Amino acid sequence: MSLIIKHKNIKRIVFPAFMLSTSFVWGQKTVNDTVKSTKDIEEVVVIGYGKVKKSDLTGSVASVSAKDLAATPAMNALQALQGRASGLNIVTAGGAPGAGANITIRGGASITQGTEPLYIVDGFQLDNALNIINPNDIESIDVLKGASAIAIYGARGSNGIIVIKTKTGKKGRVTINYNSFMSFDMLSKKLDMVSNAEQYVKYQYELAQLGGNATKWSNVFDNSLGTDSPGFYTGAFNRIGNRYGSAPVLDWQEKMLGGTGLTQNQNVSVSAGNDKTQAFISYNYNKQEGLLQNFNETRNSLRANINSELYKGIRLDFSSMFTSNSTNGGGAYSGMKKILLQPITGGTLFTQDQLFNTQTFPDYSALDSSFDTENPYIETAASTQNKRARTFLANVGLEFDLLKDFTFRTAGSYNWTNTKATSFSDKNSRAYLTDPINTGINGSIGNSEAYRYQITNTLTYNKALGEKHKLTALIGNEIIYQETESNNITLIKFPSILNYGLDDISNATIADKDTDRSSLSLLSYFARVNYNYDNRYLLTGTIRRDGSSKFGPDNRWGVFPSVAAAWRVSEEGFWKNSKIKNYINDLKFRFEYGIVGNNSIPNNVFRTNVVGTDYPLNNTVGNLALVTSSVLGNRIVQWEEMRSTNIGVDLALFNNRIKLTSEFYNNNVSSMLLETVLPASTGYKSKFVNIGSMKNTGMEFTLNSINLKTENFRWSTDANIGFNKSKVLSLDEGRTFRTFSVGSNRAGMVTYYATVGEELGDMYGYVYQGIYTTDDFNQDANGTLTLKPGVVKPASGTPKPGDMKFAADNEAGDQFTRKLVKIGNGTPDFIGGISNNFSYKGFDLAVFLKFSVGGDIYNATKQSLSPYGMYQNVPSEFGNNYYHLIDPNTGQATTNLVRLKELNPNEDSSLWSLSNTNTANITYPSSYYVEDGSYLRISMVTLGYSFPKEFLNHIKLTNARIYATVNNLATITGYSGFDPEVSAASGVTVSPGYDNSSFPRSRSYVLGINLTF
Repeated sequence: MSLIIKHKNIKRIVFPAFMLSTSFVWGQKTVNDTVKSTKDIEEVVVIGYGKVKKSDLTGSVASVSAKDLAATPAMNALQALQGRASGLNIVTAGGAPGAGANITIRGGASITQGTEPLYIVDGFQLDNALNIINPNDIESIDVLKGASAIAIYGARGSNGIIVIKTKTGKKGRVTINYNSFMSFDMLSKKLDMVSNAEQYVKYQYELAQLGGNATKWSNVFDNSLGTDSPGFYTGAFNRIGNRYGSAPVLDWQEKMLGGTGLTQNQNVSVSAGNDKTQAFISYNYNKQEGLLQNFNETRNSLRANINSELYKGIRLDFSSMFTSNSTNGGGAYSGMKKILLQPITGGTLFTQDQLFNTQTFPDYSALDSSFDTENPYIETAASTQNKRARTFLANVGLEFDLLKDFTFRTAGSYNWTNTKATSFSDKNSRAYLTDPINTGINGSIGNSEAYRYQITNTLTYNKALGEKHKLTALIGNEIIYQETESNNITLIKFPSILNYGLDDISNATIADKDTDRSSLSLLSYFARVNYNYDNRYLLTGTIRRDGSSKFGPDNRWGVFPSVAAAWRVSEEGFWKNSKIKNYINDLKFRFEYGIVGNNSIPNNVFRTNVVGTDYPLNNTVGNLALVTSSVLGNRIVQWEEMRSTNIGVDLALFNNRIKLTSEFYNNNVSSMLLETVLPASTGYKSKFVNIGSMKNTGMEFTLNSINLKTENFRWSTDANIGFNKSKVLSLDEGRTFRTFSVGSNRAGMVTYYATVGEELGDMYGYVYQGIYTTDDFNQDANGTLTLKPGVVKPASGTPKPGDMKFAADNEAGDQFTRKLVKIGNGTPDFIGGISNNFSYKGFDLAVFLKFSVGGDIYNATKQSLSPYGMYQNVPSEFGNNYYHLIDPNTGQATTNLVRLKELNPNEDSSLWSLSNTNTANITYPSSYYVEDGSYLRISMVTLGYSFPKEFLNHIKLTNARIYATVNNLATITGYSGFDPEVSAASGVTVSPGYDNSSFPRSRSYVLGINLTF
């Protein structure tokens, strides 16, 4: 038996049924072969302001345990979490150390505003938690997705909640855990660029000739031979063959990225406790050296947790954390195309050593102004970026048992963050060389400091009413206040001698400066009731009232209710007394509906801000004036609101050997906050208004199975898959679409559309249909070319063989008019992950795969590598197959159709020529650059060995395990770029699948050890 999946981008995927679940018929010899139902019932899930047994859960929650996270040696929890929770989509911006990621749950709940989930750590909000928290400190992660689960967080809940519980001390003797791994990182893929000197120089000759730049070509590749020299043109190809036929080339990818990056992780934790007090303390050091020079990240983290019963019925918990994170290189690298475009030979102008070790940009750009790729080896040393972030967090909670059934808890949190970002460009940098007088040596310093405090009070009533009725009620209030201030300064004209960089800015000139200060506060009241009747019928109701300073006095408050119900069919008498109970051990249906909000919007959009400016008066400057900003305030602006419906089914089969959770959801977002354009007569450009709506619908499936278990061998599988489909329901009044442009002409630009009635992520551009060939033309006796009837006409001008051809878009269907049409969609149809875990005696093997199917990628890197200017390299795909217009015999361009056919025998499959017309055409957003981004990645393979207890007892250890891991082992994809898992654009909801010079993801080989004393 097999499961067959068909998809438009994948013809056929066949999963043997045993891979999914059905090896339950093996190894059923003892009771130990099953997962005991009592264990499942006691499994606890952390939800808002409390926890609940998994069997009593009414909301949609995906859980990831510490064991799952520990299976992936990772720099942060974000990397370890990828692909392990259904409905959670994490797409990293690139492979550089410290690079960010776009994170959405069920597609996000906004078009233009924030879509990142809310992070709650041990009951308190902590922004960017997955990057900050040491993954070794995490006990569990619960992803709250359904209305019942997220409505308790009201105004902050519509983008989903990620709840993190950290480890605490355990009762018993002192336990010391030491975990360490070392990772060797290598480039997993190289792009295929022209790597033959003769081919490269011939390409440069044709580009120069067609652009009228033969002298510029000669200055670099032909010893500055004059174009009036005898045989300059007719002998050019012979000279190229003789000089460059066996000439060495410079592999820039190998030089810049071909080394080995080293990552090391050291983690030690101590746990101790008695019946009254338990303590946990940990320290983590993690350093990642990138493949590129001056790109690395270092993190130090210290955490302490204490739980104590001060007196009978009075409990204290305290936790604190300090993290220092330093990133060199800015956490990203946008210069991949500059590595790829570098000349592979210096011709007769530079030796290979000079080409690599000299900043050649001034020489090349002086010869041709279109040359815009500075030497990356020199530039990464000359222009540096550094970022240091420090976070201190302290939480304290006091809990009282009142009377018999009441528990009162008061808790407070203080969170302080300081960030400093600097940049500096010395005399070898492009910025200096481009403008040594007005800019010169330059740099910038930015400081940001923020603090947040949170006070939460809750009163819980927990009562068993007879044998069958259980009631838990919670009421609470919460205060959150946050204040942020920042200052930035841009400096130019540092002295060229006695230059101490940013350590001494006294002699530099201030080019720009600004400061900012803002605050926000949130006051909330909330309540929740859980009712359980005989473990069969479960009911949950929540309500929250939030007041936020982000909104004006007229709309500061919002109310967010939800209701959920569950029916445990398997607890009914008719089920328990039937034979079906032996096969279907647990069956639960869930339904939930609720309203949540989104306050991930800018502060003070209800105000019209006033800014200072300089007003010239009587031909003099320095007269201070106040003007209003270009954005008009809106006092009635209010929450973005989401109405969420979720239907779920939980199923356990064959003595709990197979567990399946299925979810269907429908999230309708209304009152979306959009910046709408105002008429010029108002004196303002725009204002924020609540207008427009969208929805996300989808299905999610999570499977856990024990496929085989014997005395010495065990094989289990965990899999999840999520389908999400967005739809824009309405926008500004009178508008059927909004556009979002990404990139630029020279770096790959495409326009994304949000269209009423359509899915988000639509890419718009022009449909590429190949090139004009000799068969498309008639040629008169005088050599004039005319298009044959029925051949599509270009937007302007007269085409020639080798020109790019775009599909007709006019009513007559005979001409290309540059009308934007849909060329792709960057949103995947479904995503997921599969983990197979094997153990045999002391050995363990884990194989984790993740996949994404259906999303297109706009390969702006490929577009930016197109032949814009001289001296730059191109992909082999183009360099081996461009349409030739230069006749090698004459060294000049030919327009004769017969000769062009001889020069291009495979012209139907050729790419465009190097004509000036195509230099403009390649800047168009085109379907040629849209590729299928589907992939299946062998994300991690780990082989470990745990030493036997008998041996450990002799060396005074409780546990010892060594392991080897390969991360990013292989990726099966049709995408031609470095990596299909990419999100280079900032607006992941409206502009997914954009790849512009993203840093490639490395393959890492890891050796690690886990010790417990």
